[in-house]
Amino acid sequence: MYTSDRLLRWFLLLVAAHTLGVGIVLIIAGPSVMGFFGFPYLESRFFQMQGGVFHLLVPYVYYKASTDPKRYEYLVIFSIVIKCVATIFLLSYYFLIESIVMVLLSGIVDGGMGLVILILYWKTKSS
Repeated sequence: MYTSDRLLRWFLLLVAAHTLGVGIVLIIAGPSVMGFFGFPYLESRFFQMQGGVFHLLVPYVYYKASTDPKRYEYLVIFSIVIKCVATIFLLSYYFLIESIVMVLLSGIVDGGMGLVILILYWKTKSS
């Protein structure tokens, strides 16, 4: 059986891989791909590229936290904060600005990832 520390390490690595993948897609995706995900009317790729670059940088936080969650506890906490802020932003955008299904799904997924990190962090702290 895996310890909560080991599960936290692996989950943070999966979150890093997911975030890196999202960044790559945002950078290379053309209008047809973005249209498929619910964004058909992009006048400029600037914000898409900016979001992609952000998603290429943030995985380092998750990766570094995964190497030693006790030593880099502040990065584990920062990872939780990142996921909470992303969830609030995405769900607010969906409900208050524009109801794009991919934005809703992204908010739910980010919230779920943040919750899993939080639970594993608590379990690691208590053991």
